[in-house]
Amino acid sequence: MLRRSCEAPLRTFVRANRDRRLATVVVDDSDNFLEVICALLERDDDLDLVARGHDGLEAVEIVARLRPDLLVMDIDMPRIDGLTAALIISTRFPSTQIVLMSAEDSRELMADCMACGAAAFVHKPRFRQEFPSCLRSIAA
Repeated sequence: MLRRSCEAPLRTFVRANRDRRLATVVVDDSDNFLEVICALLERDDDLDLVARGHDGLEAVEIVARLRPDLLVMDIDMPRIDGLTAALIISTRFPSTQIVLMSAEDSRELMADCMACGAAAFVHKPRFRQEFPSCLRSIAA
């Protein structure tokens, strides 16, 4: 699995980044899910939601313009899917950590995510439960 167990608290990652909040971008083609994810992330004191998008092409454009610390992105999207966008972003902007998410959950999909440069994968139905430990895993 892409998710690694990690005991390091999120604060460690924030301190390593000069005690600033993590600039975060969220991209999903579902307006409803995008709203839910953004609402959850906006409550986190360590994250600064700086932009949102609706497809992979928009994700690439936003990351190129803003250079965020973190990108949380769906896989199944129009124009450019999340895997292709992750490959482009991880190659051009390696300092942006990518968390891919999907309603599907399989070993093959997780392997594809890792091959495209994602730091982690979250199963959408378990986002609320898994994202905090996923973020700590990336920070390790």
